[in-house]
Amino acid sequence: MSLEAKIDLLIEALDRNTAAKGGDDAAPAKKPAAAAKKPAAKKTTAKKGPTVDDLAERFGNYMKAGTKAEKAEAKANVMKIVEHFESDRITNIDPENFQEALDLLTQFEEGEDPLGGEEEEDDGDDIM
Repeated sequence: MSLEAKIDLLIEALDRNTAAKGGDDAAPAKKPAAAAKKPAAKKTTAKKGPTVDDLAERFGNYMKAGTKAEKAEAKANVMKIVEHFESDRITNIDPENFQEALDLLTQFEEGEDPLGGEEEEDDGDDIM
């Protein structure tokens, strides 16, 4: 591939990126004739799993829905998940645990309490 062809491909990529980000209203540069004849390269990268943005969106929507009491319950459920992963907030959970966190959220959304048994039980022996 010639240097000119590589430059043309870079210009096209920049134009697509600018358009995707809502850049200025200027029209992108015209495609060079050599690049226009080439078929576009296909990306075969598969999504590896949920992202921090996916978590933020799902958990945010969960905590914003419903009545005041339902929102308070949702917030308590989210805190259970955060504590389960020994984190200070949902977006600070280890990325390897994102899918598990979403699975737990789904169970809470379905009315289940998958983490209900994790709390320490008080056997009543301690008076103070």
